[in-house]
Amino acid sequence: MNEQTTIIRFEEIKKSFGKQSVLRGINLGIYQGESLVIIGRSGCGKSVLLKNLIGLFKPDSGRIFVDGRDVVPMNEKEMVSVRQKIGIVFQGGALFDSFTVEENVAFPLLEEKKKNGYTDAEIAERVTEVLDAVELHNQHNKMPSELSGGMKKRVALARAIIRKPEVIVYDEPTTGLDPIMTDSINKLINRMREKYGITSIVVTHDMKTVFSCADRVAMIHEGKIHTLDAPEKLRASADTIVHNFIEGISGDADVEF
Repeated sequence: MNEQTTIIRFEEIKKSFGKQSVLRGINLGIYQGESLVIIGRSGCGKSVLLKNLIGLFKPDSGRIFVDGRDVVPMNEKEMVSVRQKIGIVFQGGALFDSFTVEENVAFPLLEEKKKNGYTDAEIAERVTEVLDAVELHNQHNKMPSELSGGMKKRVALARAIIRKPEVIVYDEPTTGLDPIMTDSINKLINRMREKYGITSIVVTHDMKTVFSCADRVAMIHEGKIHTLDAPEKLRASADTIVHNFIEGISGDADVEF
């Protein structure tokens, strides 16, 4: 990890929905090549922050820099180049039910086939490469309905890396998986980072994922970054809010929405 190179930076990001203030001034830098895990109670704004990053939401105020460019004022056309730098693995996989595994994984390249001059052979070769990378050898012709939850996560990851992004965002990557499959997905996240030099941003409630994958952990609380530290320091923290979250202890604070 190169701590001198910040690939993504959030500056005073605020976002409200009606009267509900969700993000209240997020400041966070993400280093190139690191694995940053974002934690916090349900509804604290973790996913809202990521949706601001990729332009699905616009913050009410603040700036978001990706490779030195502020993406907040960008229009949809300008955001295309930014989104190509960022692969996303959605919580449920978000696979196309009527597509085979191969068609799902190839989809990002098929969208750009004419623009970038990809041949069918090049796309097929790339699909096989990324499926092998996520340990789904010879699964090209299966339908999503034939896949286990863990396999769907792997297909989604293969689709995310086929464009060779600089960053991959994982939204609750182990939700719904048993402990053994959770461990497998955590190891896969680490391998993708090592193999491709990808910067990982992982949103999770799973503390096993936190301690397996994180270089640093950012905890969002009451709309701001409450703590940002290495996982081992987080585990040893005397901060009541941090301790209660890690241990799954309900405090007296109101539930956030």
